[in-house]
Amino acid sequence: MGGLFTEIFNTICNVVVLPSFYFMIIQSAAPILLAALACAIAIKANAINMGIEGIMTITSLSCVLVSSAIGGQANGGPWLGLLVAIVIGGLLGFMVSVFAFRLKIDIILVGIAMNLIGTGFSVFLMYMLTGDRTTTTSLLSGTLPQIHIPLLKDIPVIGEILSGHYILTYLAYILVFVMSFLLFKTKLGLRIRAVGENEEAAESVGISSLHIKTVALIISGVLGGVAGAFMSECYLAYFSSGLIAGRGFIGLAACNMGAGNPGVICICCLAFGIFYAFSNFAALSNLSQYALNALPYAVVLIGVVLYSIYTRNKELKRLRGLDSEEKSDQIAG
Repeated sequence: MGGLFTEIFNTICNVVVLPSFYFMIIQSAAPILLAALACAIAIKANAINMGIEGIMTITSLSCVLVSSAIGGQANGGPWLGLLVAIVIGGLLGFMVSVFAFRLKIDIILVGIAMNLIGTGFSVFLMYMLTGDRTTTTSLLSGTLPQIHIPLLKDIPVIGEILSGHYILTYLAYILVFVMSFLLFKTKLGLRIRAVGENEEAAESVGISSLHIKTVALIISGVLGGVAGAFMSECYLAYFSSGLIAGRGFIGLAACNMGAGNPGVICICCLAFGIFYAFSNFAALSNLSQYALNALPYAVVLIGVVLYSIYTRNKELKRLRGLDSEEKSDQIAG
């Protein structure tokens, strides 16, 4: 046991001094952040998007198929693939809204169905079009460009960490500010939060909760589409079964831990990114590859448990405060 801890400690010491480790953190956190922001806007409207994993899976395959169909990298295929992923993501978000709020099916069940369909349908479609059940490596779909930021790229260490990421990586972090502005500084954001906090009160002043929830889920689906495109046009240059690997669910966990606040969500996603990056770099050591692959998911489980304990204690304190106020009122009366 002592030798194991020594090996882990030595691996950490060797990894944390590498600029590429921090580069990997930023890149690994990006798709989780996109998924978490997708969940955040839905949750703010009281319309949880449990199907984000399925949306990411379907859109990830879709953009590869479209990109390869028009010639891949040479003909701008990845850009068209990204556009198709955005459109399909928005349509899937709209479908969730229709089933949940018009057909009155439990939104959790709709999300579960979306995830199951995403997994099964993507494998079926991949086999039908490529003859392969595992990957689309036979299709030349290409990747989106990496951005080397002028001046910044020449700064030692900092340039190695912050420059050279894929364009969707930068977009993910820009969207943190965009989402904050949307939710807290715009009329639409005010209506989304109003519906999420008190649907009846919002309806009483003429706000259609159905309309707002539908818009929120469409935006959520669009962000899920971007996250899916990231996985098959940035993280890899192809689609494979199991590519999303629970990142949609991790994004949902990060969203809950951040209470729907984009800034806090970003911090949570970067924390998860640390363990993804560590698992990638530590694979070069003598540590078990299976244990390293499970590390990010174990951290998510621990984080959710700690968050649940925190929120439970916070609620207990609030209730105790209410009890104290009632007792004070009774004494004063």
